[in-house]
Amino acid sequence: MAKCILWSACLSLLSLGGCSSSDSGSAGAGGTAGAGGDSGARLVVTADWLNQSLTLLDYDKLVDGQSDAEASIIGEIDLSDWGPGPVEVEITPDGKTAVVSVGPAFFDTLPALVGNPEITPGGTLLIVDLESGQAEQVQTEDVPLGIAISPDGTTAYTANYGTSDARGDSLSIIDIAGRRVIEEVNVGSGPEQVALSADGSLGIVNVVSGRGVRLFETADVAGTLSDVVETGSDPSDVSFLDGNDRAVTANSFSFDVTLLDTSNPSSPTVLNRTALGTGVPYGVTYVPARDEVLAPAAATGTDLPTYLVTFTRDADTLNPSLPLELPGDNFPLTATADSSGDFAFVAHIVDHKLTIIELDTGDTRSIEWLTESGPSYVAVQP
Repeated sequence: MAKCILWSACLSLLSLGGCSSSDSGSAGAGGTAGAGGDSGARLVVTADWLNQSLTLLDYDKLVDGQSDAEASIIGEIDLSDWGPGPVEVEITPDGKTAVVSVGPAFFDTLPALVGNPEITPGGTLLIVDLESGQAEQVQTEDVPLGIAISPDGTTAYTANYGTSDARGDSLSIIDIAGRRVIEEVNVGSGPEQVALSADGSLGIVNVVSGRGVRLFETADVAGTLSDVVETGSDPSDVSFLDGNDRAVTANSFSFDVTLLDTSNPSSPTVLNRTALGTGVPYGVTYVPARDEVLAPAAATGTDLPTYLVTFTRDADTLNPSLPLELPGDNFPLTATADSSGDFAFVAHIVDHKLTIIELDTGDTRSIEWLTESGPSYVAVQP
């Protein structure tokens, strides 16, 4: 409720100025429309929230500058057995498996952000074979939202934000191959997103109720959780930079990003905060190949554009670029870049567009194919 009130008040002010399923490990019907994981093409996978599907797209077609949705789509995986629908997706390093969170995110308290759709209750975690399209459920303690996967592809971590009726407070640790929960750790009310360092030894999770983040060592999550370090108003997404000693978080209500010193994970500290310059940040994505941070910016009123802001680094200073206007509408949860840092992708849940951005030139274009709310998230096959 607090998040709902704050978002509503914040956006109003700015616009004036300018189905749980079966038990853990059970298999579902899943279903494929030519799933496409064995096509030989490099995949871009979107979580199509209220369309209740994953879409598999051809990376090369998406970045060729001319292919439309019909030419780019390889297949679809039907996840309609689990409501309300897949909201986030991440892919294992071997490119074979998708880990998918099903749930309302925070849109069940803020449906106006996404056009007031009907959102059914429930949520779960799915592990999906991208070649066969088969999905298996792993029931976490609370409804999950954010996902991180270990560099060796064996383990997933989920930040379990829950629902408006049952707010979550847990971080789940998942054995991907075993399709089972290893451990549930209480981290505080309202964890939304989780990220791991490049070597997988450290993790960071935001805690909305604490206005900040917590660090942990993946070898002993419960035993090494740091106290909450406050980063700003409504911390949302988190990301490590190169190495283990720096991380960033987006603070939605503060309209900025915070740079953290994580060299002592038991006691992280805030180095500085940098204003976004436009819009509301939710996602932050570090692009190692470019040593840059990507932050999509949601519009702060009707008929206003969404943007992508790129932060370059100068030692411990984050310098925001001029906002790049995107062809898609609200509400972008994150930007995803390919491993080479050539192209980024932003999913627009409201008008069903996927934006493709050439990062060197800033050229953008979009494709559109869904009729229900989505795509909500996008992942690129390694």
